[in-house]
Amino acid sequence: MVNEMLSLLIVVDMQNDFVTKGGALYFESAERVKPVVKDIVSDRMSKAFDLIFTKDWHKPDDLEFNLFPPHCIEGSYGSELFDDLKAMVNDFAGAKFVFKRRFSAFYGTDFDRILQNLSPKTVEICGVDTNICVMYTVEELRNRDYDVIVYEDGTGSYDDGLHSFAISQMRDVLGCKIKRWR
Repeated sequence: MVNEMLSLLIVVDMQNDFVTKGGALYFESAERVKPVVKDIVSDRMSKAFDLIFTKDWHKPDDLEFNLFPPHCIEGSYGSELFDDLKAMVNDFAGAKFVFKRRFSAFYGTDFDRILQNLSPKTVEICGVDTNICVMYTVEELRNRDYDVIVYEDGTGSYDDGLHSFAISQMRDVLGCKIKRWR
């Protein structure tokens, strides 16, 4: 059983460029992930969890655009949380944001300091892309000995095979608990 007083929810990159039709890196299976993430966030808000939302956040000339099309450019519509989620958390005092330029939420951010200040026992995680930003953030959480719960149906990827691979890596190699929300 998760001790909710010592738990934290991390929502990874649920931004328009990933999960809204027409977004630069939109993938269709995001449509099944969005309602699950909304349910998880709503539940955790009602229980006064601390919530951390990571946001992919790039300058227009970011070197990552050698690998991927330009996306989540600072201040753009594509960089914002998808509309329903943004409306939910707009005035929630327990929401914190981490703006990241790389796959892991730890690289070049104050994420580690935020976690140390919150001192969670268990970290729950959902969001996109399972095999990129979710997995690299989870790996760093496990390196710091956090207990991690990954909501399989609250994560998604542009490739179902890579999603499944990442879930198995987080379970079998990183030692995370993999659960379904629904």
